[in-house]
Order: sequence, then C-alpha cells, then structure tokens
Amino acid sequence: MKVRFADDLGFCYGVKRAVEMAEAAAGSSGGTIYCLGPLIHNPQEVERLRSKGIRPVEGLAQVIAGTLVLRTHGMPRDVVAEALRRGLPVVDATCPHVRAAQQAAKSLSEQGYRVLIVGDPEHPEVIATSSWAGNGCAVIDSVEKAQALPATDRAGVVAQTTVRRELFEAVVEVLRGRVPDLKVEETICEATARRQEATRRLAGCCDLLLVVGGRGSANTRRLAEIAREEGCETHLIESAEELRREWFMGKSSVGMTAGTSTPEWVIKEVAGKVEDIEKNVSHEEAPQASEPEQKAGGQPEAAAAPETLASPEPEVKAEAEAVPEAPAPEPPSPEQPAAQAGPAEGQMYDEALKVVKSGDLIKGKVVSVDENGVMVDVGYKSEGVIPPNEVSRKQAPLTEIVHPGDEIMVYVLSVDSQEGVLKLSKRRADEEVAWKSLQEALDEGRIIEAEVIQEVKGGLVVDVGLRGFVPASQIERGYVSNLSRYVGKQVRLKVLELDRSKNRVVLSQRVVLEEERERLRTETWSSISEGQVRRGVVKGLTDFGAFVDIGGVDGLLHVSELSWGRVSHPSEVVKEGDQIDVMVLRIDREKGKISLGLKQVLPDPWSTVSTKYPVDAVVQGKVTRLAPFGAFVQLEPGVEGLIHISEMSHQRVAKPDEVLSPGQAVKVKVLKSKPDERRISLSLKAVEDDTEKARADEYIAEQKALDNPTLGDMFGDILGEARGDKETKEDTGE
Repeated sequence: MKVRFADDLGFCYGVKRAVEMAEAAAGSSGGTIYCLGPLIHNPQEVERLRSKGIRPVEGLAQVIAGTLVLRTHGMPRDVVAEALRRGLPVVDATCPHVRAAQQAAKSLSEQGYRVLIVGDPEHPEVIATSSWAGNGCAVIDSVEKAQALPATDRAGVVAQTTVRRELFEAVVEVLRGRVPDLKVEETICEATARRQEATRRLAGCCDLLLVVGGRGSANTRRLAEIAREEGCETHLIESAEELRREWFMGKSSVGMTAGTSTPEWVIKEVAGKVEDIEKNVSHEEAPQASEPEQKAGGQPEAAAAPETLASPEPEVKAEAEAVPEAPAPEPPSPEQPAAQAGPAEGQMYDEALKVVKSGDLIKGKVVSVDENGVMVDVGYKSEGVIPPNEVSRKQAPLTEIVHPGDEIMVYVLSVDSQEGVLKLSKRRADEEVAWKSLQEALDEGRIIEAEVIQEVKGGLVVDVGLRGFVPASQIERGYVSNLSRYVGKQVRLKVLELDRSKNRVVLSQRVVLEEERERLRTETWSSISEGQVRRGVVKGLTDFGAFVDIGGVDGLLHVSELSWGRVSHPSEVVKEGDQIDVMVLRIDREKGKISLGLKQVLPDPWSTVSTKYPVDAVVQGKVTRLAPFGAFVQLEPGVEGLIHISEMSHQRVAKPDEVLSPGQAVKVKVLKSKPDERRISLSLKAVEDDTEKARADEYIAEQKALDNPTLGDMFGDILGEARGDKETKEDTGE
C-alpha cells in the first residue's frame, strides 16, 4: 500500500503567523492571554495553546485584565473598538488576507458602494468583515440569493477568503447582469485554492483519502467535499485516534491532506499511525496471495483467483452473446455426404430464417434510400426495411445519412417468416455498438471524442452514438459560466458512469484535462532548472505579481521582476491569457514554489548607458523619489541616476523637497557613470552653471559684434559721478 501526501497541506501563512504571535505574547506577558473564540479552527491546537496560557473566551465580559489576541478570522469592528476603549493590550493576529478583505469592504463602503460579501453568513470571518462594510451590506451564499437580490445601482463585491471560487465567479456573473456599476475585489486566499486543487489531484489517484483537520473548519470540510466529488472514499478526522484499521483493507494507495488550520504535529501523528496500520494490513494480506502456490502440484485453484480478475457480469456477457460477430453459415461443402449437404431449396430458406431472428445485429448493404425508409440487403430471402424513425437519432434528410452501396450494421426488430419481411433499425444497431464501445472505453480508461449537440440545465449533451451527458462540473478544471460556447465543438472525454437500465451515460472532459496537466506537471518538475527560459501563460494577477503556468506548474512572476523599470501593478505590463517567455530564477521543490523573471529575457537598458548618457551630457529625466541625501531621476525605464543634495543648487539645501518633487521633469548633467555598478551621478546645479556660462558667452559675443566697447562706455555715468565727487572734496579741503 502506497501513502501519498498532497502537494499543499497544513498551516497556511496566516494561521502560522497567528499561532506564533499568540505564543510570543504569552512568552513576554506576565498576565493572561485571551482570545475571543478559538484562535484557529483546530481543537487540538487550541488545547495546546491553552496549556501555554492562551485562553479562548466567548466575549469581552470574560476578559478582566490581560492581553487580547484577535483571532485569524478577525473580530467585528465594535468589539475591537470596545477593547481599545477599555485600554486592553491588543495583539492583532488577523490573517493578512482577511484584513485585506476588511479594508476592501471599508473602502467600497466609503466610496458609496453597497457591499456584497460572497460567503457563509454564519462564518466568523464574514461576520467580522461585514462590520466594516456599512449598513447596506448583504451576504450571499448561493447563486439563487444573488438572483433574488433587490435592484441596486452601485455595488462592490468581496469574498470570504476561503469561499469556493466557482461560487464566487457564478455570483459575480449574475450580479454583472443586475448591477450597472459593479466593482469586484479579488480577496480569495490562493493558499486555500492551492490546497483544494492539490486535494482534487490526489483524490483522483488514490483508493482512500484522509482529510486531517477540525470539523469546525470550513476549508477542511471543503477538502473532504472535493475528494468525495471525485468519487474517492474519504474520511475527515481530527486526530490519529479516529483512524480505523478496516478502512485500509484492500487499498493499494492512500492519500493524506490537511486543512490550513491543521498543525504539523497532528499531521505527523496521523501519518505515523497510518504507517503502523499499513505494515499490519500488508502483513495480513500478503499470505492470501501466495496460498494457491502451496496447492498440490503447484497449480493454483480456480477459486483462489483474485476478485478483480473475475469474469464479466452476466448482463455484459449476455449482451455480447446477443450480438453475433460470425457470418451466416456457409453452404455445405460438395465433399459432404448428400444426406447432410443437399437440402431442398425450401429447407435452405428455413435454415436462413433460423439465422436471422429478432434481436440480431448483422451487416447489410444499402440498396435504396427514399422518404419511406431505407432498403437493405442482409442476405435474407428478401430485403429488409429501415423505417425513417429508425435510421438515426439525428434530425436530417435520410439521403444525407446513408447512401446506396453503404455497408451498415442493422438491428433486427422483427421477422415475418410467412411474408419474408424484415424490419430493421440502424439507430438501434448504432446504439448497441456504442454501448459496447463505451463499456470498453470505461474498462480501459480510454479517451473518446464526441460532438457537443446541446446545452441543458446543469451541463452539456454530447453525441457518443448515444445521448451522453457531461455535468457542468466535469467540463473544465475550473468554473465555466458560458456553456453555449461548446455547442457544435468536438471535445475529448472519459466515461465516468454507464447504466444501461437507466439509459445513463456520464462523461468528463475535466478528468482528461487533469490527467494531462498532471502528466505535464510531472514532466515540468523533472526537467526544470534555474536559468531556463520557458514559455508560459499568465493565469492570474495580484497586487504583488502575476501567476504564470509554465507547463502544469504555476510560477510567481513578482512585480519587481516584470520590468527593468518601476511597475506599480502587474496589469501595466501583462494581462491574463498573455503568452510570455520567462526565466526560472529560483526553485523550491519541497514547497513546490517557482520564482520567475520577465525582465531577465528583455534587453538590459544599462548595457547602452555609456553610449546614451556619456559624462558631461545634459539629458532629460523625471524625479521618481526623494531621499534625505538626494533625489532619484529616471532617464529611461530601468535606468535611474542620483542627484546628490549637494548638486541640487548653489544655495544651501536642507531637504531635497525644497527644490524637487516626485514626478517633476528636470534637465540634469551626467557627472559620473558606472554601468557595471548600475550607478549614474547627476547634477542640477551644473546645468545651471552651463546655462549661465552659455548666456555670458553669448553676451560677450554680442558685445564684440558692437566694436569692442570699453568699460567707460559701459559704466561712464557711474565713473562720472565718482569723478565729480572727488573734485568737490578737493575744493572744500576735505
């Protein structure tokens, strides 16, 4: 028995941070540490924290004196305000993603939007977030509630961080058609989404899946739901004591995942006990497989064959027998005795009639086609007739479906031995062949192709020789809002369920896509290395970067790696669906994380700095930011230089903002250039000096053009006044 673990499981960043903050508060404080409600949704961890002096309480009335820790799900605004009014020390352990949702709700409310929260109205996170959303806030937990929402002109949508993305997108789709001014804030936690996706993949390749975590945790319960949706036997347990030995009997592969509130020590306890059970179960089952070898003569008895190798079910076998593949009996050979080989002509007809009987599936050749039906030669004493309604399930002229000379399979509906009339059905024959082919595809796990012929409530109808159904949840790996775009297209499917008694055929395209993605993911992880340049598709944007699929694996393209220049938001450079080349910067195989870079595959602007910005050149730039020691000026995206505070003016400058401001366009002179160190020294006052010198040179040139005037010509009046004053003083004896 093989035990597999999900790629992502256990504490997320927000939960780990909250536990560490609470423990730090307990270690540094001399008083009691209180938490309104459990810090996280895991009873074992809550008890462990209680042993360290961190007490969960139901309300502020129970907090006499001590430090209050705000739980990861956040607390209502008025509760926090009351704690602060009472002067209680408060440690804010609210998950950063939850805090972001609260801030988004507050901002939307302040902008005049009615805030709508997609999530569970009873969940503590939603209760806390709604307290920041204003009086008109509404919580939506289903598409039906979104459809029943009273009309409103302006609304803003935020999500519970652990809500199902399919629900969130479905609700937003409904609201877009009902609210003219709709603003959507993306607040779903990617850690939760990654764990759900990892659980879905794991459930698809295991016989048994264990979900470890608190039953009070919504995200843990959702993991169990996902596994069960995949058809995998699933058990949600809170501790190793809940494991049952009988779960593992006959299982070849067991998977284990855990919610974001499940601590590592609980996961290890469960894993240890699973290992012990696995050893015991394997030891007990091993002798059963070798018993046949101990029989006399070394021949295994038929009764000892494994159950999985049993013959097909009676229904399937009977169906196969009802479809004879052998041709009609050949006429007797001339070498046979006359008594056996020479029947009268009437006897030959009788034998032929015995071969063609109701329920047979036989091959025939189309003789003619008209509006009354199709005539088919099946080697009988007369041609068979296919009524128009038995030709095909498709609504099309008969002449477009079959043509004279076509060889087709037909199903014998009835035989009139007196009149020699055969009533046949091509439609039924196609269905018989289709059932057999679908059963083989199910048994072999084979991919089939089919055309989508109709959109219906809850999914798509496809033509697989029968009417097949693809549920909406089985069309793509994620939520699909518009099913109609698939009508008329070919899709690749795997058979999930066949029930002939109910005429039920259920298929899935998502299984095909998941398997291909997993195969591609495995190939990518085996071949990827740092420094590689790979082609990828932008799958999503966040404030801190973009997620890029580079072959079944999502890597993070951080905002700082998008361009050589400064980028405020990834949407300035890329958008969802873009195909881009990226460089692999860092790989963390243990955590399954990949860091990517886009600017690394673009030309480095510093490589041409010496040519474009030589020393003493005067160039145009824009002030990007100020520092106590100077100002940074962008010469082009990715190239910034520094104006030291001493180079800003001939006057003394105490602070750079006395001279410059961010966004200001300036002319600067290049003093020094060190491209290898990515440094350029610039001067503002040197430009002023050059300007003054240029003005002076221009003035002197103009004066020379006026026959070289003397100082007397320029300052004669002043000199005259000075001379007159001197003469007056001499006359008076001064």
